[in-house]
Amino acid sequence: MGACIAFLGQTGNLVRVRSEVDAHHELAGIARRFEGAKCVLFERVKGSAHPVLVGLLWNRNIVGSVFGVPTERVPFVIADAIGSWQKDKAALPARILAKAPANEVVEAQVDLSSLPLPVHALQDGGRYLDSSLVLARNPQTGGLNVSVHRMMVTGKDRLSFLIDPGRHLGDYVEFAEQRGESLPVTISNGMGLAPWIVSTLPRLGDGKPDIAHHMIGRPVDLMQAQTGEVPAYADAQFVIEAEILPGVREFEAPFAEVTGYYGGRDKRWVMKVNAITRREKPVFHTILSGQEVWNAVGFTAEAAIFHAVNTKIREVRAVFLPPGGCGFYEAVVQVENTRPGIAQDVIRETFRAFRSLQRVIAVDTDVDIYSAVDVDWAVTTRFNPDTDLMVLQGEEGHILNPMVTLDPDGKGGKVTKVGMDAMVPYDQKGEKFERVRFLEVDLERYDIKYD
Repeated sequence: MGACIAFLGQTGNLVRVRSEVDAHHELAGIARRFEGAKCVLFERVKGSAHPVLVGLLWNRNIVGSVFGVPTERVPFVIADAIGSWQKDKAALPARILAKAPANEVVEAQVDLSSLPLPVHALQDGGRYLDSSLVLARNPQTGGLNVSVHRMMVTGKDRLSFLIDPGRHLGDYVEFAEQRGESLPVTISNGMGLAPWIVSTLPRLGDGKPDIAHHMIGRPVDLMQAQTGEVPAYADAQFVIEAEILPGVREFEAPFAEVTGYYGGRDKRWVMKVNAITRREKPVFHTILSGQEVWNAVGFTAEAAIFHAVNTKIREVRAVFLPPGGCGFYEAVVQVENTRPGIAQDVIRETFRAFRSLQRVIAVDTDVDIYSAVDVDWAVTTRFNPDTDLMVLQGEEGHILNPMVTLDPDGKGGKVTKVGMDAMVPYDQKGEKFERVRFLEVDLERYDIKYD
């Protein structure tokens, strides 16, 4: 993450807040004013010696610049990395180091209050780790997996946290609990964009961390833990070593979630912290629920959806999960219109590829999927509810969306999903649906005065 901060500064994409701020509500209140624009580095946080970075993912153009590609190419960088990893999972193996930047300092005492963990929203239940990468081993195979979870501090050495349905970590914990065993994990805070983005990819299983190696063309080093057999990221700013306690559930939340509402309070999984290590001069990383989460999920879901659907339907050209869909719930898919019924096929496959989706809109290649106005125009002028509406009842829903009817066990839920074919009817292409065009001109060639 240090390289990211340096790059942001060099490119004019970093705001430095030099006044002392309180991590309890004030930090997030200031950060919110910059949301979607430049990243924010809080240099002085009350009661802590460590700065805090916010906003690394809330501007898609900045993310593209960090990867050195146009913004619309970022999902394809991720999709290409997934494909390369799946072809050869043994390529670009990571080293596991004994000494690394992330363990320059081994804290003598375990005390989570020494970290500048913020309380973001006004009704949040406590201080949270919301952008840290949890590494765990599959207890049946030993394979390494990585994911991101919201984790609330409940004591100097204790965290309660949420596991979304479908996460491999949930399977690992269930298997360990059946054997009456704790599950060791490491929690890495302050990583670069590639490992962070990979941690949010769904359902890829053992070896998923290695996808980041294919994104940047080199291995991302790991390091040995002080107390367990699960490694951590060698370049992290902070590392927390912990174990998930078998059969223990304690209250977690409320927490400001991706939906713009609070996730409800309930008894959830518990970690006991065994060690904390860090860099000599670390920077803590946090995210605001909102555009950062929407983009993080959007980039990875767009990659996963494109990879899955384009494999079956080659006419798919691009996928975008717009901010209004909270990164989880709406997809716009751009499709080459080559045959009758292709939009319906694309919509079904898109829902299969990403189960959290509740609305999918298929559009032609002349529609700018990144423009809400253009997509709305296509729906208004090309979508016929009598023939182009797909309604899927009783489908799997994402439990954080308040419109989902939860199952009795609270681990899943059902919702009605909607697909919209906003493509020109295949048998009506021609003058009726020819878009108005104007001559493309270069304004630099003209003497123009702006009053």
